[in-house]
Amino acid sequence: MVKKIRSMALVFSLCSIIFGFVCSLHASESLEDGILWLTKNAVREKFGTPNYLYCEEEPFRRYRIVTPEEEDGLKKTFLYDVPLHDLYYLKRNNTNIELRIYYGVDRSNGGETYRVSEYYVNFTDGPVPLGKISELIPECQPIHQSPKVFQEHMFNLNNYRIIFVTDKVSSLTNHFGSIFVDPDKDIKDWSLTYDVILTEGESENVSVNSMVKEIIVSVDGEYRIGKTRHVFKTRRINNPLQ
Repeated sequence: MVKKIRSMALVFSLCSIIFGFVCSLHASESLEDGILWLTKNAVREKFGTPNYLYCEEEPFRRYRIVTPEEEDGLKKTFLYDVPLHDLYYLKRNNTNIELRIYYGVDRSNGGETYRVSEYYVNFTDGPVPLGKISELIPECQPIHQSPKVFQEHMFNLNNYRIIFVTDKVSSLTNHFGSIFVDPDKDIKDWSLTYDVILTEGESENVSVNSMVKEIIVSVDGEYRIGKTRHVFKTRRINNPLQ
């Protein structure tokens, strides 16, 4: 009986160590792009104080953009805890961009930590060629090695979305996808993904010269993309950057 109790205690201790290690790993890592999964404090250290704060209060559909100085006053108007997202206006290689960073709540360590769940890059000076975006946005370098690329038709805007899936799956990307994107436990192929939005009127024959107006960075995978393939007429294409 004593041996059994000791064995159970040993198993419990090992499980606690492994769980603590996994939580610590999730807490300390970031994804390959260098922004996803960062804490809000880490983002501020990287980019400084945001130009504006953005929030969406559901289900009341209230959208607000305020300066950081107005944050406390804005919070007093909320009926519940609403995440505040960061809005930056930056210059990258002489190109002006709008960087919208969205946060989600990570409770994997027992507390509540706001981490980057996705971010949007808009080219405010006008669209840029697909072949140039990684020069302007270094965080987009992984798209060149993305082995899986999908094309979707966005009917409401009459343009195309090109999805670059890096296919580098890890415990962190799977954890990330399950808490921030889709809780479906059958999805086990979450990886860093870039949704590249082409301008209206661009041809479905994608090339390095296709004009890009926006990039959305998060995690995704072939399994989840396949869930909506009939809606967006999703099809797999060759990586136009290779």
